Amino acid sequence: MPPALAVRIAGYLLVVDGLAALFLAGLIGPVGLAVVGLGLVASWWQEPLRARVRNRALGAALAVAAAIASAADLLYLAETLLDGLVHLLLFVVLARLFTLRVPGDSRVVAFLSFFMLVAASSGAFGVGFLFVFVAFLLLSTWMLLLQHVLAESEPAPGRVIVGLSPHLAWGRGLLGLAAGAAAATLLITAALFFVIPRVGLAALPFRAKVGPLVTGFTDRVELGAYGQIETDASMAMRVHIPEGMGAVEQIPNLRWRGIVFDEFDGRAWTVGQPDRMTLRHSVTHDFRLGGYRGRGRILRQEFFLEPIGTDIIFAAPRIMRLEARALEITADDMGSVSIAVPAARLHYVVESELEAIRPGGVTDAWGYASRDDPAFARYLQLPPLPERIGALAREVTAGLRTPYEAALRLDEYLAREFAYTLALERRTALPPLEEFLFVRRSGNCEYFAASLAVMLRSLGVPARVVGGFQRGEWNPYGRYFAVRMRDAHSWVEAYFPSAGWVSFDPSPRVQAEDGRSTVALYLDALRMRWYRYVINWSLRDQVEVAVSVRRQAGRWGPWLASLREAQIPRVVWPVMALLAAAAVALALLRGRAAPAARAARRIPRFYARALRALARRGLRPAPGETAREFCARAAAAVPGWAEPLASLTAAYERARFGASALTAGEEAALEGWLAALSRPRAG
Repeated sequence: MPPALAVRIAGYLLVVDGLAALFLAGLIGPVGLAVVGLGLVASWWQEPLRARVRNRALGAALAVAAAIASAADLLYLAETLLDGLVHLLLFVVLARLFTLRVPGDSRVVAFLSFFMLVAASSGAFGVGFLFVFVAFLLLSTWMLLLQHVLAESEPAPGRVIVGLSPHLAWGRGLLGLAAGAAAATLLITAALFFVIPRVGLAALPFRAKVGPLVTGFTDRVELGAYGQIETDASMAMRVHIPEGMGAVEQIPNLRWRGIVFDEFDGRAWTVGQPDRMTLRHSVTHDFRLGGYRGRGRILRQEFFLEPIGTDIIFAAPRIMRLEARALEITADDMGSVSIAVPAARLHYVVESELEAIRPGGVTDAWGYASRDDPAFARYLQLPPLPERIGALAREVTAGLRTPYEAALRLDEYLAREFAYTLALERRTALPPLEEFLFVRRSGNCEYFAASLAVMLRSLGVPARVVGGFQRGEWNPYGRYFAVRMRDAHSWVEAYFPSAGWVSFDPSPRVQAEDGRSTVALYLDALRMRWYRYVINWSLRDQVEVAVSVRRQAGRWGPWLASLREAQIPRVVWPVMALLAAAAVALALLRGRAAPAARAARRIPRFYARALRALARRGLRPAPGETAREFCARAAAAVPGWAEPLASLTAAYERARFGASALTAGEEAALEGWLAALSRPRAG
């Protein structure tokens, strides 16, 4: 393949790599990808069109039209400024490809492709961007080497050019060199990435879109709203559990608590007017939200949340401490926590005291809560309801001595007598709960939670509805739970003075399991590490690594001190000095002999025979004289040897420097050329 064609191919591959980066970042969709792809194909084959575009008048008209279209796109059509700039960049790339004149112009395409990667870096948080970046390093290095070879192969006045080996121009040798250079560049940049002080996650706020608003995690949720996301398999969060926490995958009823609702109007749950407070981080850059009560085990969780459009902090109840990159957070008296800074809520660490599965000793009698008591009024509030809902609650709990027993009985009744379904179409004009309890007798988690909370309130038991997520799928290769949007869940918390708020989950919903293969789990674990150690690599992580290294180095201190204090016999020092001197002398001798030995090994046998034949006639290469210069001097001395010497020299250069094997015909001709040197001098 000619070097010029190889340069052009490298330029197009760089554009394809940039398009892949934009696609991963969501800055270009399938339709846009197809349109740009057609433009790439057209720019490759449409030489006549390229020639027309070079016309100055037509080029000026196209430039004016492009400027007007870009201005309209930036001001009116593009969703964000970044989208408009990406559209303009893609147009410039295609325009440049249509107007390429010489292979050297491909360097401009390479620069434009680099800006495509820069734009994509603002929204590409997946591990796929790593492979795109590595491909860009390899292709750009290959292109630079190709252009250097192409420039060096151009003839110049007084310059003799020997045929360039295609293997050197674009084959394994040059591509391997590019791969080595790209690998070295990647290692150096990776080292700089982990060493240079971090300033936080700076890419996300540049783009206005941070994800769709998720139904179910706003201040008002209609019954059945979770059904819209319980079929969505996209990732919501990954919850990493550090070592030392035990077999967390076996903890029953583990959930990620989010928002809490306390008011019900018959069709929707809302967050009333809870007491909210703003908390600022402590000296250790964390937020203290509660102390240890001694009722459950401590669980540390590290959350990597996708931008799902909510400012709610999800965590296992009950939160004691929160670590987040924010100056302040908002917490209310129902245990809900929120952070207004998008980058801060995408990665945070929580320490929670898990609640007991079924707390013992809950013997509170009926009548401990009154609707006239402000502390309980909000959790006993009910809209006008059909009488038969309260009658059903009393019928199911008849004869029970304590409210806690009543809550358990209602929880078991709903889970046993009703079915879980996402088919939530209305069949009657009855209120939603009445239709669920007496007509349809099936629904999603919201209907179960709302029914239990309403029936508990009708019995005088304070209750509230909680929105969050089930625990998700456990990935043992990264020690984390992969929580998807379809794991969104709703359950109930009821209050008992002797136990506090206790969770009940009447929904018979089964935890969704993907049953993914080992390869899929490994790949997702790789994504998890990418988020943890690249996207979310922070100054705090750097400090922890430095402290760890210093701690490890400190462990070697006593051992080094013991060596210094050890009594080494005096006779050992002269022996060690002699051995060191001998090693240095041997290394110097080998160093001097090595270049000559390597040169002798690299000289092809046929050329060595030619040199010996010439030496017998008094012609030897001078120090620093190249093979071509020696050939010219010998040919001037003996014109009759000019032709065989030139042929032998060309074969020598091709065999030694071009890494190109001689053909069968050339090998057969070698003996003739060597024999010509053995004849008496002619000319």
